[in-house]
Amino acid sequence: MGKNPNKRKKLISRLIILFVLFFVVFASIGLFVYFSFFNTSGQTQPQIENQLTTETENAKNQLKDTNFLKAVLPDSTDDQVTYSDYNDFASNHNFEFDNNAGADTQSRYTGRRINIAVVGLDSRLGTRSNHADANHILSILIDSGKIEIISVPRDTPADAGFDDSTGQNKLTVVRAVRGREFYLKELARIAHIDKIHYYIEVGFSQVIGILEFLGYKDAKSTLQLLRSRKGLGGDDYQRCYNQAQFIRQTILRHYSLINNGISGNLILRAGLALVNTNLNINIVQQIIDKLNLAGFPHSPNDITIKIRPPFPIKYKIYDFTNQDVVNSLIKKIEHFNQTHNEKDTIKINVFARLESVVSSAERDTLKRPKAVISKLLTYYEQKAWLQIEDENRRELIRSRIENCLVSAYTKLSQPSKASEVKNSMALERELFKIKKK
Repeated sequence: MGKNPNKRKKLISRLIILFVLFFVVFASIGLFVYFSFFNTSGQTQPQIENQLTTETENAKNQLKDTNFLKAVLPDSTDDQVTYSDYNDFASNHNFEFDNNAGADTQSRYTGRRINIAVVGLDSRLGTRSNHADANHILSILIDSGKIEIISVPRDTPADAGFDDSTGQNKLTVVRAVRGREFYLKELARIAHIDKIHYYIEVGFSQVIGILEFLGYKDAKSTLQLLRSRKGLGGDDYQRCYNQAQFIRQTILRHYSLINNGISGNLILRAGLALVNTNLNINIVQQIIDKLNLAGFPHSPNDITIKIRPPFPIKYKIYDFTNQDVVNSLIKKIEHFNQTHNEKDTIKINVFARLESVVSSAERDTLKRPKAVISKLLTYYEQKAWLQIEDENRRELIRSRIENCLVSAYTKLSQPSKASEVKNSMALERELFKIKKK
């Protein structure tokens, strides 16, 4: 054979050693990846995602890496989480960041709480789809006179009752298919609180009315800004935080208004009439009195934000009380929508739609009062006329809807409902009179 047997044995030994080394290296890498990114105990994907927020140093270091986040926690409607480039903003704004909102290491308050869910429903004009696109909890810490805003992204895994393969077991879907009561239980579970005592639900029209009352010059565009998931980066996590920050800044800026005697009481009553809620004026006033006794707000730090489940990225803090900042962000959103072919789902010809519906209902007022209510009730509950920018046209549609419903309820011998419509409309008109002063 002509080959030295000793050399041959040495060659074989070296090959074996190399093979063992390669095996050890690749096996180590494989085990590291397996135990870092997967779960060997049969956990579900939501449980795997929850592992990412553990307090171990390794997890914390990994979560600082946006590439890691993109890879392991994709948005439910995208291939990966979209992150904005800080340089896109730095030339125009000097931003602060909230490093605590998504952390899982915040101190836990153990005193008494009053938990109020604030829910934004994505119910299109005239429909009752009621997907919960904005999910926030105002947790009033009665003993300390502080408020925690606990915010949950719409696509957070939740029990919507579907087969796991559908991809529809998300919090936003729970409200639409399983109703308010079950939704509130799921929201409380995700937020790690015992229960939700009260709720406030608003749709597009009501939010537009609120934004207008608060003094925003272009209420529809401001709503689009608060609803934008991609235009400012961070996907649903930053959007969720933006909404929470808007609520926080609004309370701090306008809290004194509701303590202003008769006008404050009117604002509260009109506000409750504008939204769908199980709160009443007495409960709200008791909550405000307790906060006042505690000296709320001592400082802006009396309202904090938590994102749940925890997702520890740096959340950009925008000053929504500054109209110049809002205008700049609106332009950015509009530019993003144009360049990415994003449709504007709010800016439609609402007057034409309502004019047609109301005209049809008016033809039924003499003989078909039930048909009148069937045609108009959803639009009335949505306060759909608030999407009409021209005030004269808005009042025209509002008055016609009021007249139709009052007439229909009167003919059906339901005077209390007729009075409810008239009182609600009167309070709304008074509310916007205050805005003009």
